[in-house]
Amino acid sequence: MIKLQLILKINSINYHLRPYTFLPLLFIVCTLCSLTPHRADAQINLFGKYQNYNAVQTTGEHSFLAGRNRLRFQFNQNFTSGNIIGEADLVHNYLSGELDTELLVREIYFEKYYDNSDLRIGRQLINWGRTTGGFVTDIISPTDLREFLTLSPEDFRLGVTAIDFRRYFSANSLQFIFSPIPEYDRIPDQESRWFPLQPAPSPVPYSVIGPERDFTITYVQAATRFSWRSRSSFDLDAMLLYWHHPIPAFALEITPLNFQTLPSVALRESYRNSPIGGFSFEYLFDGNWKFQTESLFVYERLFTFLPVSVNRLEDALEDLPTAIQVLQEFEVRDDGYLLKKPWLHSMIGVETDQLGTNFSLQFYLEKIFNYEERILPQEYFPYATLFAARPFLRDRLQVTALSRYNFYAKDFWFQLQGTYEISDGFEATVGTNLFGGEAITPFYGHFTFNQFRENSFIFSRIAVYF
Repeated sequence: MIKLQLILKINSINYHLRPYTFLPLLFIVCTLCSLTPHRADAQINLFGKYQNYNAVQTTGEHSFLAGRNRLRFQFNQNFTSGNIIGEADLVHNYLSGELDTELLVREIYFEKYYDNSDLRIGRQLINWGRTTGGFVTDIISPTDLREFLTLSPEDFRLGVTAIDFRRYFSANSLQFIFSPIPEYDRIPDQESRWFPLQPAPSPVPYSVIGPERDFTITYVQAATRFSWRSRSSFDLDAMLLYWHHPIPAFALEITPLNFQTLPSVALRESYRNSPIGGFSFEYLFDGNWKFQTESLFVYERLFTFLPVSVNRLEDALEDLPTAIQVLQEFEVRDDGYLLKKPWLHSMIGVETDQLGTNFSLQFYLEKIFNYEERILPQEYFPYATLFAARPFLRDRLQVTALSRYNFYAKDFWFQLQGTYEISDGFEATVGTNLFGGEAITPFYGHFTFNQFRENSFIFSRIAVYF
């Protein structure tokens, strides 16, 4: 999920842009020339928001975890039968002590309307699924996780370069998505306090490197979704994809001990396109209760395996001779110690409004098929989320709480925040994110919140819309 970037330094400002970010512009220009001859009828709308965000650690020295200004520009240009829509963020992080500004192009696409269909070409946000604290079928658009939960959900989602065609059949629809270039989530750097792998004080040096970028035709991705919207009480989405799952595996690239170099290990972020099938279902019953379920089956997902036990790896953390002895049992392999296995991710939950409060409880389960004991992640990985939201003061104050609990590692995350609308277009938010759980081996094969125990924080956010 580490991105490929073209870094242009202009007047001491860093603009982080992918070289293929502007490919959609070529599509848009060509399409506009042929589909929008009546340019005199066009109408341009400009709007956006300014946001200031600060987060302070609640443990240790109570240091600042985040401090940034975000200026979002949005525009749409309306034509007789279509739109051009764009959205970009100018983000200034002022905690680094230097001028650190980044331009993020979130969306820029052309949308064409037909009698019973829509066509979008360009960089766009595509949201699928009904989960509140995880991602099951919603894997199309990449996310920006570099500052993790200091970002709001509406800020960490990024666009994907794609052609999106949707055909409508009354209230139902059939959607086709084609993406010529894969785009990966942006994960924190290895030195970041939000890096998802637990730090291990190993005597053998190791590093984390991004995915390979030698794109071939096998990297092309496509997806289709049929959406059934009943007139009574249920909605159903069924989908087929040839896509990569956004959670990476890490290939092991071993440099053995020789006369010239010491041993070392490189962890390469790895993805694989795979046939994928999934569905999302929601049923409304008793007028005030919603039953929800989602599942995603990945035919070939990558998993890291090890030739030695976790106990021996823990012993190798103690001293260099033991580490070298264990490392000698690792061969230089072409597969990078990766296996391809079928994998299922499912959710089942319920949502209701009671006493003026919206509640959502969802249970998740990940399952690896044809499991082998040498695989680092566990065969089953269950967790649950609980969400609650309630308005106050004639809806001017919105209070929300969201928590997640991972059953095996007994770790948790809890977020509580309140947003008050001071006036039209001006709102302020305060809240907290708390992390906890029992200490666990750094070779645990799943993401855990306990490694962020010292990162619990309180935050404030001010937003002005224009």
